[in-house]
Amino acid sequence: ARGHRVMTISPRYDQYKDAWDTNVAAEVKVGDSIEIVRFFHCYKRGVDRVFVDHPMFLEKVWGKTGSKIYGPKAGLDYLDNELRFSLLCQAALEAPKVLNLNSSNYFSGPYGEDVLFIANDWHTALIPCYLKSMYQSRGI
Repeated sequence: ARGHRVMTISPRYDQYKDAWDTNVAAEVKVGDSIEIVRFFHCYKRGVDRVFVDHPMFLEKVWGKTGSKIYGPKAGLDYLDNELRFSLLCQAALEAPKVLNLNSSNYFSGPYGEDVLFIANDWHTALIPCYLKSMYQSRGI
């Protein structure tokens, strides 16, 4: 509302009816492997809403596996949570660079490198670390 371009990024835990596949993929290093993530997008209330698509997220959906998002039951985490949220953080850092979003009359194209990241929970706590070690060290 104040003229800023805003994007939210979250895991794609479900088939969000308004989100469409951008056909954009990115590679992220998770543990010892390289994983491919895809980005889904919708534009609602002036915000680009981006969903990171990867089996590590979609397989955890309540309706698909009978499980909850963060663990099989309250108070118990999935063993791969560290890998899943490392993947989310790296995908979030790639999204502004690789997505060419033309969803608004006011903004279009990639966000680029002049962005501000807000990491608001433990799931995104690696974003500042990755920004410094993987991007700032390369002048990005």
